[in-house]
Amino acid sequence: MLTDLITDHADALLAALLGVALTHGLNRRSRRREERAADTATLTAQVDAFTTALAAVRTVAASNRTLWERPQEKLRAAAIIGLGFLGGWARADTGGPRPITAGLAEAAHLISREVHAGKLALAHLHSPILQLAAAATPLLRHADERLAQATDAVITAAAGPDDDALDAAVRAFAQASRQALTPRPPRWTRLRSRRSPTA
Repeated sequence: MLTDLITDHADALLAALLGVALTHGLNRRSRRREERAADTATLTAQVDAFTTALAAVRTVAASNRTLWERPQEKLRAAAIIGLGFLGGWARADTGGPRPITAGLAEAAHLISREVHAGKLALAHLHSPILQLAAAATPLLRHADERLAQATDAVITAAAGPDDDALDAAVRAFAQASRQALTPRPPRWTRLRSRRSPTA
């Protein structure tokens, strides 16, 4: 009786089992796609945060170089110190060693102000560098080794004085991040590309 019942309804049972298996497979595939989309969105946000933080560091560093390291700025500082020395000398116009001492005191005061202003300018780099390090942390731990290595190369180059090395590191990072964000082709496409003869 049971065997007759199974035999009579075998088509329906088989269709139901196939339906359950197909639904389970489609649900798994859909979940995987959602997870990949979420991972891609997270990585995109991390790459964007790192790129923005790097731009902030480069902007502050370029401003610092413009304000303090150009030859014109060094000449300006030397001229201010020299004029301060002459002004201190002129104010102390008593003759003897006192005018020289007054001029040197004024020059020393101006030198200390320039040094203090230079240190303040360097201190402005502190916050952007911390933001860059925070943005780099998840990328340095990323499973894609090329992306992690490219991120490390950018951090290393950003700490150095060579703009060309930094530009090269940024280009390598851009390429590595593009590759990491490019979705992997489906399994069937990969299998077909392996089986297809190369020209």
